[in-house]
Amino acid sequence: MSCRTLLLGLILAGATFVPALAQTPAAAPPAPPSPPVAGDYVVSYIEVAPGKAAEGLALVKELKATALKHPGVVGVTALQRTTHPHHFMLLERWTDDAARAAHAAMADVGALRAKLAAIATAPFDERPHRPLAVGEAKPAGSGAIYAVTHVDFIPTAREQGEALVTALAGASRGSAGNLRFDGLTQASRPNHFTLVEVWADPKAWEAHVDAAATKTFRDNLLPKSGSLYDERLYHVID
Repeated sequence: MSCRTLLLGLILAGATFVPALAQTPAAAPPAPPSPPVAGDYVVSYIEVAPGKAAEGLALVKELKATALKHPGVVGVTALQRTTHPHHFMLLERWTDDAARAAHAAMADVGALRAKLAAIATAPFDERPHRPLAVGEAKPAGSGAIYAVTHVDFIPTAREQGEALVTALAGASRGSAGNLRFDGLTQASRPNHFTLVEVWADPKAWEAHVDAAATKTFRDNLLPKSGSLYDERLYHVID
């Protein structure tokens, strides 16, 4: 092969390669940051050291009183776990996401949470929710018991989970001694649900646990469950 022929071949190859480079698409821009998790119902789990239950109780009461002073609050319930008195819960409802976010950003709320953090054994576990199956609540007396349950369906069974939670809530509201039964969807994980129940007394709750509707729900949940059925009992903090 002559030098002239070799040179011509290299020129033609370069002419083919350059357009190919020019046609290479530019890298995609980075995805925008995810929006903040929204939810006007909030379920917060609070755990302090066993020897700090009294201090934790006082701080939880202050958090409730502070929230009730802030604009946009619909209601706040403070709870103490019956079997673990150093475990607490706040059930909040706000008019909208903006009101909830403004409350969380308040300096007085931050100061109280900092005091809790100093005696806590776990982070302040705040979980915004959306209403799924929410009904009217009846007044609860001093002997009422709260049952709050975290229910986790595998992602592919989310819609089935919504239907099962809705059916259980509807069936349970007519039960003797039921004062409230709400099904909430966790805003950040729509296949996770929280059941918020209020019963007139422990016997009413025990009857619900053994009811046909509850057993059917548990039977249907098990093959679609992503974690253990986490049910916790509480009494209200005045």
